Amino acid sequence: MIPLTIELIGLVMGLIVFTIAKSALLYLASCLYYLPLAKEWLVTYVLYTRVRNQEDPIYDAIPYAIPFTHQVLDVYPPPRKICEGTHAHNPDLTNFGTHRGAPVVILVPAPIIPVRILSHRKTYLLIATKLRAMGYCVVVPDIQYYPHVRIRQSIGDLRLALSWVGAHISSYGGNPANIYALGFGLSAHLLTISLVQEATALSEAISHHTAATMGLEGADPMNGLLRQKGLEIYLPQVRLPQLAGIVLVAGLSDVIKGYRHEMEQGIEHLSYLRRWTGPSHAQCLLHSPVHLLMESKNVLDASFLPAKFLLIHGGMDTTIPLYHSVLLRTLLNDSGVEDVKMRAYRNLKHFEALACLADRYSPYAHQVLNDVREFIS
Repeated sequence: MIPLTIELIGLVMGLIVFTIAKSALLYLASCLYYLPLAKEWLVTYVLYTRVRNQEDPIYDAIPYAIPFTHQVLDVYPPPRKICEGTHAHNPDLTNFGTHRGAPVVILVPAPIIPVRILSHRKTYLLIATKLRAMGYCVVVPDIQYYPHVRIRQSIGDLRLALSWVGAHISSYGGNPANIYALGFGLSAHLLTISLVQEATALSEAISHHTAATMGLEGADPMNGLLRQKGLEIYLPQVRLPQLAGIVLVAGLSDVIKGYRHEMEQGIEHLSYLRRWTGPSHAQCLLHSPVHLLMESKNVLDASFLPAKFLLIHGGMDTTIPLYHSVLLRTLLNDSGVEDVKMRAYRNLKHFEALACLADRYSPYAHQVLNDVREFIS
């Protein structure tokens, strides 16, 4: 009996090791596949950050909050020809509303292993320069993720960055009335939960106040249920600008489903999703956009959310499956957000979707960038 038990334990351990090794090899293969992209990034980095193009400069490491030194962002103003005749290329001179400026795209970095490298704002240099060449004013903030902070602090960083853009982007040639935010993977999740968290909390507060004013408090047992579970707006004193739209590329929308998928792949111990958003089950639910949308569907006021959403996902995405975007689209439509577009590409993979934004190494790159261009225009 004992030898049989030892054999079973050995078999289970062998399967776990095999699964982890397989995942690590697949990740390494993806890195090697995009090695030419890393070389191109290095050339671009030298060109834009060392040579310093004086005609179309990039403004580097601008603080968006004080006194924290990690809270900085880069601004890529639109090409000078777009700002011709204005002071938009000079950050020391404001436009005072005389020129509305170019559409603004806030590119939120995603925490991909290794975190210290791929969540840094400079990693997205190729994407930022491509979007800039399309005529947009691009902002790339540094956002802290696990293991440095939990999701509460990550949302706080994002809210501060969005607030800074709304207040100051006109000085860099951007239109503060035409701001879009773009996220990939977990940064798409961070964007969504930040906006849905505020929308559901405000909607429940208004519903509760209305019921109390009319003497109907307690008439609806579901009224204020999320608030009772601990729902709150992180850093509520920071006012967010009105966003014109959100672009979510290969986004995660359900933390619980995401964690179960990681368990099926045998990488839950390598991932930090549960530790970043939880670690308790209740906290994971409160940090899942689809859960908040489902729980608040009777009271949610869609006017608290951006008017437009664009969801881009790949059918071959094994890191964050396609159903995350399908479920989010359905719930956004049910919540009253009428303009929710979804583009699903059959053979598009997870990291390939990110490469598409840089217009590199994917047959879908042209189509994906056209989707973004049409959505913003």
